[in-house]
Amino acid sequence: METKIKAVVIDDEPDSIDTLLWKLENYCPNVNVMATFNDPVKGLAFLKETPPQILFLDIEMPMLNGFDILEELGEVPFDVIFTTAYDNFGIQAVKFSALDYLLKPVQNKELKDAVEKYSNKNQHALPKNQLEGLLQNVKEEVQGKPGRIALATKESIEFVTPDEIILCSSDSNYTMVYLNNGRKKLISRTLKDFEEMLSPYNFYRPHNSHLINLSQVREFIRGDGGYLVMKNQMKVPVSKSRKENLLLKLQ
Repeated sequence: METKIKAVVIDDEPDSIDTLLWKLENYCPNVNVMATFNDPVKGLAFLKETPPQILFLDIEMPMLNGFDILEELGEVPFDVIFTTAYDNFGIQAVKFSALDYLLKPVQNKELKDAVEKYSNKNQHALPKNQLEGLLQNVKEEVQGKPGRIALATKESIEFVTPDEIILCSSDSNYTMVYLNNGRKKLISRTLKDFEEMLSPYNFYRPHNSHLINLSQVREFIRGDGGYLVMKNQMKVPVSKSRKENLLLKLQ
């Protein structure tokens, strides 16, 4: 018999808890919800005594928000999936930190994917440097600064600022990230994920397979259909449909 995944839900809105419980019961039968809390203080006390395997955690709550709870815990020996109705404060910090989040109303497929992702992972805890990176990113976001992006591989999690990235190239469901120190990292996130994260920071997608840092462009070559030469000497093709918009951005 399959062992069920132990979960806890903390959300200040009872209706949101009820909806998530129904969806978990109907679409993720391998999840057993141990307890739910609409009082984050009581939820925190429970987590300290009885840690689950997955915590479904709302971000914006009175008294303690989701980030406050994680900061209070210090060590987080379980996976965290954020749930929030707001695609604003905190979400960019969560995206940059390579943590899972679900926007309300939670979509069935996204919920199933998040739970399946947990099942396929080897490590079921929030690494200390990833937690520290998340909390630092929250502070940066409050100050209106770009945070640091978690480049997570099987070996490590490295945090870099957007301006350290020269370009990102699609490699199926992975993305190769080229850094300005000559290194590159293969990350198991799609190029679309990186585009959503980096577009506000002077990044542009001139081709389906490439996302570039506009400040790292050395020159635009008009021949051969048009291509870019980056500061690391890499050549990046430019789609005909995106050439005009790219040139406007470069000017």
